[in-house]
Amino acid sequence: MKFTRSFLSIFLSVILVILAFKSVQAQAGNQSDITVPDLQEIVDPNNQSDITVPDPQEIIYPDDPTGKETIIIREIFEKNFSSVTPEAAVAQLEELQAVEYSKYLGTELFGEISSPQDTADTLSNLSKLTGKNTAVLYVTSLKDKLSLILIPPKPQDKDLLNESKSLKDNSLLLSQQSAIKVGDIVREFVIEANFNNIQKTAQDFRSKVTNVREKSYFSSAQKLYEWIIKPIEPALQLNKINTVIFSLDSGLRTLPVAALYDGNQFLIEKYSVGIIPSFSLTDTRYVPIVKSDILALGISQSTEGQDPLPSVPLEINYVGKQSWRNQGQTLLDQESTLENLESLSSQKNFGILHFATHGDFKPGKISKSYIQLWNKKIYIDKLKNLSQQLGWNKEPKVEMLVLSACKTAVGSQEAELGFSGLAVQAGVKSVLGSLWYVSDQGSLALMAKFYDGLNTVNLRSESLRQAQLGMLKGEVSVADGKLYLSPEKSIPLTQELINLGNINLSHPYFWSAFTIIGNWN
Repeated sequence: MKFTRSFLSIFLSVILVILAFKSVQAQAGNQSDITVPDLQEIVDPNNQSDITVPDPQEIIYPDDPTGKETIIIREIFEKNFSSVTPEAAVAQLEELQAVEYSKYLGTELFGEISSPQDTADTLSNLSKLTGKNTAVLYVTSLKDKLSLILIPPKPQDKDLLNESKSLKDNSLLLSQQSAIKVGDIVREFVIEANFNNIQKTAQDFRSKVTNVREKSYFSSAQKLYEWIIKPIEPALQLNKINTVIFSLDSGLRTLPVAALYDGNQFLIEKYSVGIIPSFSLTDTRYVPIVKSDILALGISQSTEGQDPLPSVPLEINYVGKQSWRNQGQTLLDQESTLENLESLSSQKNFGILHFATHGDFKPGKISKSYIQLWNKKIYIDKLKNLSQQLGWNKEPKVEMLVLSACKTAVGSQEAELGFSGLAVQAGVKSVLGSLWYVSDQGSLALMAKFYDGLNTVNLRSESLRQAQLGMLKGEVSVADGKLYLSPEKSIPLTQELINLGNINLSHPYFWSAFTIIGNWN
């Protein structure tokens, strides 16, 4: 079943209260076709001072384009959230995420919210189509603990038979010593990982992993693994999960989860990973992406004050002409204008849009964040209108938007929402982007290997995983004037890139920044 909006409004009435509308009629005609919630606010009805004097964990959007002022008081949310069933908690998280994204993106998101049962059914159906078992993990940073809720695929009959045999031999236990079964929704609380601890550790991890000369990231990477993955790992193993999709709370949305470390292996060595804003906000329909045509656009020269990206001509040529098996169109430098983008999009449906150009997700209003074209910036608050104008969000929808040289401000909730909500705002099914600007050679290496793999693997998250593993294990490297994608395959580099010298791409700085957002299939 699905939780409808009217049901949720009643269900969450204890903690959801509508504050004030400046113009109800104006909003009635401004609705999106994307599934998610009405805009509602979480306030404490018994403490009016909270409305004017918010505590540090309140989220406030005073410049609200919809005409509402939203105040989300975490204390009230968390008190209810911790005491309800896992199913009800997931519904509250889906609602809360929709409120946060809709307020920041300036888009009213409404409709049905996927129940855990619907999510499990969808995951099961996708498993049959792709051959990969995916679980969704909700990670919520509460004041006094960390909440983990795992939804695996609905088990098939053969899984239940295998489980019965397995349980006779050896009962699998979670950290709370409660037996689990195939298909069970699993909820764990990690007391040590309270809000202050996990936020501090996450910041330390990102600070160290983004420094290529730094190796002390292992400590925080392992601590985060122990808190986020280890408590639910028995369930991952029991359900034979190949892919973990994270729905992350504020402060964790730009966590490079691929580089979490168990003391022996990185997470990406065990699972494909991806990030979603919420399940209800994700178009999970499976279409073999290998059937898509590609438009590859890139800017290598300095324009509008941006640094040059000397590897972009190689990247655009390889991605748009050499690697991808379907038709490709390329735009480079002065050709990479909004007018040309509009013209080509009106002539053909491109399933993949590859932008090898600067993208910057900044703190503050969404209008500060942008994607750079040759003659102007596409500001993220205008991206939805552009998507509608160019038909990206119409059937057949754009399957994937790739931003190979973007960066996201550290410690900024607004930048987090802009990056992790990009697929929703762009009206596309998924986005492949980098959390920080890696390097010219690093981006070229990952993108070339990613598209080579996508031609054969035909799954976004798994192709990204294979590219990341290639870099981690040294199979993808820059040496002797060439980019090696494997011992047998290489791309000659330009003299400008050769002058930069050989590069060891195994450090997670080079590969863990790249993240699939939205549809991972």
